[in-house]
Amino acid sequence: MEIWDTMNDRVKFFIKGIIIILGVYLGFRFILPLILPFIFAYFLAWIVRPVTEFLYKKIKIPRIIGGSISLILLLSIIGTGLFYLGNMLIKQALNFARNIPVYLNVLAGRLDSICSSCDELLGLAAGSVRAIMDENMLSMVNKVKTDMVPGLTAKTLYYMVKFIGFIGILLIIFISAVLIVKEVPELKTKYKNTEVYNDFNKVFSKLAEAGMAYFRSQLLIMAMVAIICVIGLVLIKNQYALLLGLGIALLDALPVIGSGMILIPWSIMMLFDGNIYAAAILITTYLICQIIREVLEPKLIGNRIDVKPLYTLISMYMGLKLFGVAGFILGPVALIIIITIVKVIDDKETRAYTLDKGTELE
Repeated sequence: MEIWDTMNDRVKFFIKGIIIILGVYLGFRFILPLILPFIFAYFLAWIVRPVTEFLYKKIKIPRIIGGSISLILLLSIIGTGLFYLGNMLIKQALNFARNIPVYLNVLAGRLDSICSSCDELLGLAAGSVRAIMDENMLSMVNKVKTDMVPGLTAKTLYYMVKFIGFIGILLIIFISAVLIVKEVPELKTKYKNTEVYNDFNKVFSKLAEAGMAYFRSQLLIMAMVAIICVIGLVLIKNQYALLLGLGIALLDALPVIGSGMILIPWSIMMLFDGNIYAAAILITTYLICQIIREVLEPKLIGNRIDVKPLYTLISMYMGLKLFGVAGFILGPVALIIIITIVKVIDDKETRAYTLDKGTELE
């Protein structure tokens, strides 16, 4: 402790930061996979807790029964919504699959025109660029036939076992959520006066506030962007409006990429094809999506999360490198956790220092 007291504030901050970052990384790497189902269970329990407590206090229904009823009702509503949404998406996806030959013919015609232009530009014999592309496409198709298809066939049993395991995990999450609804009030009463519980509660409360503000705002903005995109695509009579609208909304949530990655090139293509109406609708859709994100994001999140877009992008890149595709979510979550823990520790040290000074003055 004497060595720690002799260090200046910058060195202390750096050491604390390294320890916290290392702890969060190790927690995500080794502990998160073990407790992830119970995190989902706690989230479900948190959602149904108001209804469960109402049933317990007003109608005297035991928490375990009230929690079960609330969870079944919640999952039924979510399942019904997902069923109808999935049904619409599957219909559009099947329709798209049926029309693939038509799209390939259109693409082949445009590809011929592009390849001919490249031949003229590069001074090559007619058909040279197209021959190179055909050769590469053929090798790609052969690779899929020889590598991917047999691999998928051989892993059918593996995927079936995984699916059965997934069903088992869902059951564990459901049962855990019911037990959490029942046990959490008693656990809070038992441990609420302990220092460990108070420290954990402070971190968790600030983390929950920041995390919920971030994800709630992102989900709301994504929903609004999806609605705007679907409306825009319906206006240009695109038969895959729902499928493409949801896909564009997902891209819009990613920093830097955004909805413009799809809508701007698409509007330019429509303009070159002479379809000024479709181009105007698409570019207007893009502008409305940008306005929604720029206006709503600061108001929804406010000052509850002090995370700049650049830091979010860096955290997503680092998360991708460390954890793969899941890092797109884990990176920003880790950043929020680190910032929250640092703030709680600083607040605790500030209060301790103030109390010490007050004791000395007395």
